[in-house]
Amino acid sequence: MQIRTRLTLQFALLVGGILIAFSILIYTLSANYRKQEFTQRLKERAINTAKLLIDVKEINDNLLRIIDSSNYSALLGDEVVVFDYFKKSRIYMNVDSSTLNISEELLSKIRNNEEFTFSQGNREAIGLLYSNDLRRFVVIASAVDTYGITKLNNLLIVLLIGLISSIILTLLTGMFFSRQSLRPISEVITQVSTISGSTLEQRVDEGNGTDEIAHLAITFNKMLDRIEKAFKVQKSFVSNASHELRTPLAAITSQIEVALMKHREAEEYKDVLNSLLDDARSLTSLANNLLEIARTEQDIRTLKTSAVRFDELFLQTQSDILFLHPEYSIEIIINDNTIDEDQDLTIFGNENLLKLIIVNLLDNACKFSGGKTVSATLSYNPENVHLLVKDQGIGISSDDLPHIFEPFYRAKNAQTISGHGIGLPLISKITTLHNGKIIVSSVEGEGTTVEVWLPYHFN
Repeated sequence: MQIRTRLTLQFALLVGGILIAFSILIYTLSANYRKQEFTQRLKERAINTAKLLIDVKEINDNLLRIIDSSNYSALLGDEVVVFDYFKKSRIYMNVDSSTLNISEELLSKIRNNEEFTFSQGNREAIGLLYSNDLRRFVVIASAVDTYGITKLNNLLIVLLIGLISSIILTLLTGMFFSRQSLRPISEVITQVSTISGSTLEQRVDEGNGTDEIAHLAITFNKMLDRIEKAFKVQKSFVSNASHELRTPLAAITSQIEVALMKHREAEEYKDVLNSLLDDARSLTSLANNLLEIARTEQDIRTLKTSAVRFDELFLQTQSDILFLHPEYSIEIIINDNTIDEDQDLTIFGNENLLKLIIVNLLDNACKFSGGKTVSATLSYNPENVHLLVKDQGIGISSDDLPHIFEPFYRAKNAQTISGHGIGLPLISKITTLHNGKIIVSSVEGEGTTVEVWLPYHFN
């Protein structure tokens, strides 16, 4: 069911329920008022008849009947019957034959209650006690309230017609207003349906920018911004990755072709194989880095996490790097003077990814330091671990600095140094994955400083 139809029906049911309750209330109050008014008229009729018959000595039965028949205010089809209280005999009746079934049980109820209302068929009646100084009487007056019932029936018809008309009008009005209210959503749907992978630059009209639908459009546009950015990053990533893969593959192919052009000495073949091995290692390194970037796109909760002694991991990683690259010079400083317990040195996270942060920071710093010593300082505070790596290398220009976290981006002054432009983006993603923070500051020609903060626990 469409929202427009559901809103219309809900609105109609609400208004219809209120109108039904209001109509029932009006009809009930009107019916009670009619009954009370008619009962009061019957009571007055009974008392007046009893007074004329009993208290006025000049009035007899025949004269009282003549007076009743000439009374234009008399009730329609009224019957008045007077009984002696003690003898229980009828002493007066204004008609020749009564349609009421007056039993001894009924008379007893009137005597016990002094005033008793009842009905027989469409005839309503009241019985009451009347007494003077000498005698007591039971007086019963009845009549048919044709006029009151007719008015009540007419009221019922009016209420039903009004109720049905109001519900129909409510449905029509609800459909109109729901269509008007939801028209912006229909327009948003129309605009969204035209957006595809090749038209991500399109945006949804944000309207007045203040109501809920405008907020929906604004939120959707922000999502489109993120999707468009992700598409561009993915496109750039694929393009750059293809380029990075093609370069060593082309080198491998060309070297093999040259080697096969003629017969060569064993030493020449050995040189070719060593060159091919270097290119293969470069490809392996690139593939591994691409896989690690893919891993960082996962939620940290889906990765294997554990408690990691970051100082031990830091020292072990430094030793591994120096073993692979003896030419590197790394000065290690650990500020742990304020640490008393081993638990304070522990980070909760993915050990392999945390190691990649250290590996890439130290390896990048050493590659770009020009053989100078790299300083790596590890310190602690109550909230997190702070790792600072500083080199005295070529530095990064102010134009290149904003782009260093883009995959495959390489600064202009770093084109001659081996690498793929994946290290810093990978460090940034891993740090973010662990709810950490990274800041890079650099002066071209003087060196670069990279600072990483990692909380002990991530949320």
